[in-house]
Amino acid sequence: MATIQEMCNTSKANDSSWLIDSGCTNHMTADLSLFRDLDKSYLSRVRIGNGDHVKVKGKGAIEVETLSGTKTLKNVLCVPQINQNLVSVGQLIESGYSIIFNDRVCDIKDKNGVLLLSAKMMNRSFNVDWREACLSANTY
Repeated sequence: MATIQEMCNTSKANDSSWLIDSGCTNHMTADLSLFRDLDKSYLSRVRIGNGDHVKVKGKGAIEVETLSGTKTLKNVLCVPQINQNLVSVGQLIESGYSIIFNDRVCDIKDKNGVLLLSAKMMNRSFNVDWREACLSANTY
């Protein structure tokens, strides 16, 4: 039987790329190493785009780099079967952030209106590399 660490780390997700997703109800990753803390007793299921349900193997917090320093994303789900890290627009808004889509750019600002990152649209989607937020080509 695989451990949660083995299950989460077997994903094909690119742990540095996160898709900003307006259809996703929770932040999600398959990469256990990203979690600052993880409640492994939290077990649930989430429905994915094709209607199937996949298992959640924990919930916790991760730290991300932004233009204004390190921020914490809370209630991130560990979902071993996904292959793309997801940032939930709805969950960001509930946490007091603002997300502005304009002219093929997605700006995320904190509660005080401070810009955390700007991501350019590529292939009709917005991806961010949190570890490279201050240096990446997606951020300016």
